[in-house]
Amino acid sequence: MDNKQFPEQPDFLPQDFTDIPEETPLEEEFFSSKPDVTEEESPIDAAFDAADNEPAAEPVSRGSSFMERIPDVGEDEPEEPPLETIPEEISHDMLTDPNLGEEITPDEGAMNYHGMLGHDEEEPPFDMSILDDPDLSEAEEPETAADPADQEYRDNGDEFDEMFNAPPEEPAAPVRPVRKGRPKRKKGEGLLGIPNILVTFVWLGLILAIGVTAGRMMWICAAEVLAFGREDRVVTVTIYESDTMEDIVDKLYDNGLIRYKSLFNFYADLSDAEEDIQPGIYDLNTRYDYHAMVNAMTPRSSREVVELTIPEGYTCRQIFALLEENRICTAVDIGAYAADGELDEHWFLESVPRGTEYCLEGFLFPDTYQFYKNSTPKEALEKMLDNFEVRFSEEMRAQLDTLNANVTGGSYGVREVVIVASLIEKESAAPAESPKIAGVIYNRLFRWGDTPAYLNIDAALVYAQGGDNTTINTQLDSPYNTYTNVGLTPTPIANPGLSSLQAALNPETHDYYYYVLNPATGMHQFSTTYEEHEAYRAQFAEAS
Repeated sequence: MDNKQFPEQPDFLPQDFTDIPEETPLEEEFFSSKPDVTEEESPIDAAFDAADNEPAAEPVSRGSSFMERIPDVGEDEPEEPPLETIPEEISHDMLTDPNLGEEITPDEGAMNYHGMLGHDEEEPPFDMSILDDPDLSEAEEPETAADPADQEYRDNGDEFDEMFNAPPEEPAAPVRPVRKGRPKRKKGEGLLGIPNILVTFVWLGLILAIGVTAGRMMWICAAEVLAFGREDRVVTVTIYESDTMEDIVDKLYDNGLIRYKSLFNFYADLSDAEEDIQPGIYDLNTRYDYHAMVNAMTPRSSREVVELTIPEGYTCRQIFALLEENRICTAVDIGAYAADGELDEHWFLESVPRGTEYCLEGFLFPDTYQFYKNSTPKEALEKMLDNFEVRFSEEMRAQLDTLNANVTGGSYGVREVVIVASLIEKESAAPAESPKIAGVIYNRLFRWGDTPAYLNIDAALVYAQGGDNTTINTQLDSPYNTYTNVGLTPTPIANPGLSSLQAALNPETHDYYYYVLNPATGMHQFSTTYEEHEAYRAQFAEAS
């Protein structure tokens, strides 16, 4: 505003606002007079002509109230001054008609007076820094002088007096905005107000404790897995076919081979040890690490061959125990597999009912075998069954047909022949007398009379008693009691050798029905009648 130049004021305007006359009836006279409008002269031209001839009105006093200039309601309105009272300056300088074709431009003087900008001027940028001036925000607003004319609007009531006459309130002190968030920590303080140096020592202590604990645990695990500091001791562990991994871990722990079950389980999961460990009987050393221990329970890692002879006349119970004793396989596993395991097809097993652990009695051919240690039950059983199939040759099968034609009347199969051979195996003192004992059995079965006779074979009772031969209970309630049951026993009572099988197929033809053991010779004494038999028994009893 300092650089702008105000235009010269018109001659009809006072130089100072204080020189304004008290009354200015120009507007009232101009707007209150309403002359008739005629076509000959326009109202505006008439007003200008009247203004030229009208004397100047008395000035309006500045101190007079605006209310005094408002006429009272109901009073007679003053006469409107004639149009001749308009000053000459207004009529000639302000109300002059613009020239046609002349460009209308804004009045620069008026614009500068009111602080307005032109079309080609730009508003100066607003300085934001003045908002940060503390003096500006705390400055008091200047008091304005009361206008005397405002007194006319005040009421005499107490309410308005109190409102307008109350002392001005002092400006309130500026309120600083509350900062949100976490309070600043004091210098040298850490978490929860604890001094930084103490926090540092606490963290160092925790890190040290965690490190020592982790290192100790790692050392313990390494020593366990690698078997550091273990004693040299051999332990025998039997793993059965039905054992789970949990059972195996319990056996290793109970025998002192591992110290931490969870650690071995973790190792077993990583190394798939459950798939490698096989049933069997193993000699494990407590100095074995986990890897060596798992390998030792994997029989195929080192196939050690064991040569084993199965004697003639051994029962399945005895054969299974012998296999376990020589670390071939466990008696429990081979018995379970014999009952329900999947075996190869063998023609001689077609009439053999299965489902019991000794159902293969008579068909596990006694011989000398070479077994792998910790063989599977199937491997051990198939080796003996294959040998029976080989030994029971085509010639022997032809002899079976001859036996049926001459002795049994065509009622015997291989299973019945094996039962007779098992009885011969357990009753004969030597292979030389086996055909003669076979003849006694067949005579009792088929030549006794109209009904078969009781075989009265003590070896069948011993089999029924689980191998106990200390006492012979002829009244034992068992299908194997040949003193109370006629005919053959339900199953073979042993696994006969080749000589017993051949004797069963080729019995000696004679008239003997009885035999008794002569302790002096170790051979049997045969007789035809019961009286001869009792005489021999009495004779041998006195000699002993």
